[in-house]
Formats: sequence, structure tokens, C-alpha cells
Amino acid sequence: MGKPDQMKLSNKLVLISGGSSGIGLSLAKKMAEKGASLLICARRENQLATAKEEISKSFIDDRQFVETVSVDMRSFETVKNTLSPVFDRFGVPDIVVHSAGVVYPAVFEKISNEQFHWMMDTNYFGAVNLFQTVVPKMKERKSGHIVAMGSAASFIGIWGYSAYSGSKYAIRGLCDVLRSELKPYHVQVSIVFPPDTDTPQLAYENQFKPKITREVSGTIKPLSPDFVATKILQGIQQKKYVIMPDRDTKLLYTASNLLGTGIHRVLDYFTLKAFNKYGPDA
Repeated sequence: MGKPDQMKLSNKLVLISGGSSGIGLSLAKKMAEKGASLLICARRENQLATAKEEISKSFIDDRQFVETVSVDMRSFETVKNTLSPVFDRFGVPDIVVHSAGVVYPAVFEKISNEQFHWMMDTNYFGAVNLFQTVVPKMKERKSGHIVAMGSAASFIGIWGYSAYSGSKYAIRGLCDVLRSELKPYHVQVSIVFPPDTDTPQLAYENQFKPKITREVSGTIKPLSPDFVATKILQGIQQKKYVIMPDRDTKLLYTASNLLGTGIHRVLDYFTLKAFNKYGPDA
């Protein structure tokens, strides 16, 4: 059996939200190495300027370019009003990746209402706002590929991640439906379940991660953004719906599907063990 057809990135236009750091930046550089031009969205202009310089070093063709867009993905009107003139100028992107994401781990009652909205607005509605802006144009063109960042928290609920997991389960549900709705229009959908990755966001999260959360989720060494980005790029080029960059996440995903609600017994065992070890306030 031959290898599946791979999407060529030469002369493609790729938009990445959250593309100024972490996985998003590494993915942008990997795509630039394959000949793509980039539109990078983030809020902080200083980070965008640095990212633009880094991405430009990966170009292989004089026709490639990178443009940066300072935008808050949490507001639909802002996203639409900011990106519409960008699309008028450069065209509708061939690939759109929502990589922007935030997490604050804590037990449910210690997460403020504002923090719940911060995570849901960034992780979920950021994707909704971006996709609502670009999907109608892709459907009209009858081509395109949208990619959203999920997590192992998209299919398994771990102590301390009520807000984060809620937003990531929502991403999974969104992508499951969009995959079905967009297939007749030849618009591809992918959801990525990345492992812990050595990014500024993980460093931020680790400052607050409860001991029980840390114990249950494991102490596996985070993977590098470049490794994860390479695997994501391969999944996009192979037009995979579910992209899992590492073996451990694949095993967990398989186990959760095979065991069904039986996975709760496994989680309860490790959670109770950590609870008895550290106490409820750890």
C-alpha cells in the first residue's frame, strides 16, 4: 500500500493564532521551511516583531513573506474587523491554526469566574471567532484546512483542570461537528492532542499546579516545541483529523476509548492515592 498523498506547503498561506511563542512559533518556522508564507496573530506587538524575525530566517524562497497581526482572539468583532482587511490584501489562508491557549490549574472553587471565562474565551471562543471569520470563505472557495489545539484534557478529566478541561472538551466537540459539516466543501479539519511541551505557557502553569494534579498527570519530561511542531506538521500534511504527536498520548486516548467510563476507576485510584498522600489543600 502506498503512502497517503501529502499536502505541499510551497506557496501556501498559513495563519497561526498564538504564533509568536511556544508550539505556534515552532510550527510557523517548520512551515516556513517547507515554503509557506505566514500570517501570525497574537496580542503583544514586541513578541510578534521577534517572531517575525525568527520565522523569516526559515524561508527557502524569495517569494515567501510573514505578516504579523496584533489582535485579541477573544472578541469576535475584533477578530473579524482586524482580519477581514488582511484577507482582502493577502487572500484567504489555505491553512488556519488556532494555537493560542491558556491554563490555570486549581480545584474548582479556587478558580475565579473571571479565570473560567479567560480560559474558555481564549481556548474555545478564540477558535470559534477565528473559524467563523474564515470558514465561510473556505466553503465558498471549496478548499482549506482548519486546525485546533486540543489536549489530553479534551478526553480525560484530571483533578485541578475543571476550567481548562471544560474548554478543551468544547474544542473537541466543535471539531467533531465541523469535520462533518465541512467535508462536503472539501475543507479539512484537524484537532491536535499535544503532550506537555516545554513552552512559556507550561512554565506559567507549573507555578500553580496542585500536587495532586502533578501526581495524577505524571512526571514525564516535557517534549520540545520543535519535536511537537514537526509531528503536527506531518499530521496536517497527511490530512489527519486527530493528530497525536507522542506515544503516551496515543496510549491514553486508546485506553480512554476502550475502557469507556471504566477509565474513571483508574483515575480514581491514582487520585485517591495522591489525595491521601498530600491532603485536600495540596
